[in-house]
Amino acid sequence: MLPDPFSTPCLQVVFRPDLGQLTGRWLRSVTEAELHAGYGALREAALHHGCGHWLIDSRRRTNRSLNGPEWVTTAFLPEVQRALGAPLNVCFLVLPDYLQSLPAAHQGPAPGSLVQFARFVDEGAANAWLAART
Repeated sequence: MLPDPFSTPCLQVVFRPDLGQLTGRWLRSVTEAELHAGYGALREAALHHGCGHWLIDSRRRTNRSLNGPEWVTTAFLPEVQRALGAPLNVCFLVLPDYLQSLPAAHQGPAPGSLVQFARFVDEGAANAWLAART
């Protein structure tokens, strides 16, 4: 599958019309500016394709700050959901040690929120979670 024109040097973006899914794969660890640029590219791709189902593979981003996940889940994703005007379902693929290190407050959204996200270490489980929300 060819990368979307929204891809950046740090993030490969692919839209899967057969699945109705936008996939973003981080290619390496990034700076804060690159993080914001990559998520901005995902936002533009989502608006272009009208897609509210995302799989974000963060397993290659090994140097993370704990404020990155908070910004993504509390500020960025709600803004994208409002811009889309539809529910937003996002699954993050992460390394097992990273998942275990997250404080409980970062584990998931409030039930019934228009933004739903979950973190997985297995891509099959992540895709199953997304498929259950279509």
